Amino acid sequence: MINKRAIATLTAASLALFSASAMADSAWNASQNPILAANNEIGLAATGTLMNYQEHFATTGVLSAPMDDTESGWLPGFSVNLSGMNNNLTRNLYLSLNYNYSSAGIAYKGFVYNPGIPNSVRRADTTDQATTQNFLGKLGKGFSISDNMMLTPYIAGGFLLWNRQLPGTHERYHSALVGAGLMYQYAPTARLVLGADMRVLALVGGGIKTSQWSSGFGTSGEETVGIHADYKISGGWHVYGGLDFTHLTYTGTGIVTFYQGATKYIGKEPPSSTNLLGMNLGLAYSY
Repeated sequence: MINKRAIATLTAASLALFSASAMADSAWNASQNPILAANNEIGLAATGTLMNYQEHFATTGVLSAPMDDTESGWLPGFSVNLSGMNNNLTRNLYLSLNYNYSSAGIAYKGFVYNPGIPNSVRRADTTDQATTQNFLGKLGKGFSISDNMMLTPYIAGGFLLWNRQLPGTHERYHSALVGAGLMYQYAPTARLVLGADMRVLALVGGGIKTSQWSSGFGTSGEETVGIHADYKISGGWHVYGGLDFTHLTYTGTGIVTFYQGATKYIGKEPPSSTNLLGMNLGLAYSY
């Protein structure tokens, strides 16, 4: 389900940004400078993400396991993006808001075994009806290297949600995001802007909630590198797209005790790592 609070925040921030941009007394005219035009847009894009997730079980001790669970597959979706750059508080003040939603069935390769029975491991493969949501806001300042180049360092914050729907169980991962990044932009022509973006974020205040129990995660990391392009078609209309690679980790949980009826169980989410190869292609309007 789409996070309603996040959508409300995005809408309010969007209205504020539109108002601020309209009143800005910018030294650069967005209709003439391609980088400013690309940085003052609202857009909608189709997205695709190749996801590869792997758990890292301990091989000894309580709730150890002889092999790791994995998930992989293609997640189609969409993203909504709003960005603005003006001189209201400081020259080339930059704000970007991005919401991404993806959902599909991806391959889950797990196993079951009885620790008390030697050689009892067997595969338990199925499909995860996975849904991911990601919201990220950026606030930065652009520095013009030349008339057609800009560097924009920024701070960033947002949230990450991942719902795993497996047969017999449901798991919901959640985490806040906070960190910083750097965006480089180059305009080889009056219509085309090429760029690269890299950022490092911390996953904080996160945790997991399953059908039977819930627990918190420790702080972990997420790193992203990407390339993107923006091309002016006609008037204020632009087409944009990009590729990015993200690596993130979850710390896992401690051992959790829970009950089903009068029966006592223990559970644990192991540490894990996830690789995401994302792509997007969309249409935007420069205001």
